[in-house]
Amino acid sequence: MAYNEDSSASGHDEPWIQWFCGLKGHEMFCEVERAYIEDGFNLYGLRACVSNFSDCLDLILDRIGPDDSDDSHLTQSACTLYGLIHARYIVTAHGLDSMYNKYAAKEFGTCPLIQCNGQPVLPTGLKDEIGIDTVKIFCPKCQCVYQPPPIRTRSSGHHSSSGGGGGGAVDGAAFGTTFPHLFLMTFNNLVPDPLPADSAYIPRVFGFRVHQSVRQQHASTAAAALTASALSRSNNARRGGTVDSFTSQRVLNVTTANTAAENISLLTDTPVQEPVSRGEKESEMKAEKIASNVAEAGGDKSKASNGTPPKAGLKKAASANGDASVQGKEEKMGGNDPGDGNQSKRKGKEGDNSAVSNENGSSKSRASKRQKRQAGSEVT
Repeated sequence: MAYNEDSSASGHDEPWIQWFCGLKGHEMFCEVERAYIEDGFNLYGLRACVSNFSDCLDLILDRIGPDDSDDSHLTQSACTLYGLIHARYIVTAHGLDSMYNKYAAKEFGTCPLIQCNGQPVLPTGLKDEIGIDTVKIFCPKCQCVYQPPPIRTRSSGHHSSSGGGGGGAVDGAAFGTTFPHLFLMTFNNLVPDPLPADSAYIPRVFGFRVHQSVRQQHASTAAAALTASALSRSNNARRGGTVDSFTSQRVLNVTTANTAAENISLLTDTPVQEPVSRGEKESEMKAEKIASNVAEAGGDKSKASNGTPPKAGLKKAASANGDASVQGKEEKMGGNDPGDGNQSKRKGKEGDNSAVSNENGSSKSRASKRQKRQAGSEVT
């Protein structure tokens, strides 16, 4: 607990509990009732936590005088025991009332966050086990846990360490992890309104909001530097010579090439487009091809719904065009067939014979008419 040799219990006339709560840095402690400590049920399981349990309990209850407890180890154990008893007491009804008065008087301090506007805080521990971590303060407005302000010692003007269980640090187990939340559940009228969403602090440089990528810049630069140094060491070990600064700088430039687009506009409000790798480009091209194939398949289906399937229609059109072309060729090449030529010659000869016979018949009829005319003239 927060006891050191400068705060020795020897020489004081007040009760031990009042002396302990009055020490510098113990403003968060409340005075535990004597009746609560004398009840053995409330101390169940604490005997194994401290050495000389009976002597420490007698010292806390003033059964032995401070002059009889000059042993600093006994006083330190008594402080530890009182802290564990205190953690159990402040979650009772009487303990919550005692802490309520301290909270209303802001004896626990205020929230260091500016947006909380001096909101009173509550002490809390991150662990219930002794000797692990120091006490913290919990703000019910921003719901955050902070480190309490450092303690200024009486003898020296410097601040004492508040981390790692130093001599002037209050152990977080003296308040436990339950107290602040049970306190706000009991006194729900003390629960403040949460912070509005637009109250968050926005970092700006010359009026421009700092881009989120600036937070990643340091990490990427550090990783690139480690990679460059590792490669330089490996090359140095392989060559057995000095480190090649040109090679290390080249590796550094290559490893930071992916973050070049982010470093160009760190102060812009719009997000920076990340560089696309070769694999991502190939995947995008494949996706575009698949999309085009799907679109073509959809167009074929629409044509099929209107009439003949597209492939069958094309085949029929091709066959029709082929038949028409073949028929035209046959018409053009009709006279080239020898059989057809002989038939045309025969037809021509038959036409000539019929014409000759017609001429002979007409000449005979003319001759007979002439003979009749002559015979008629002779008779007359």
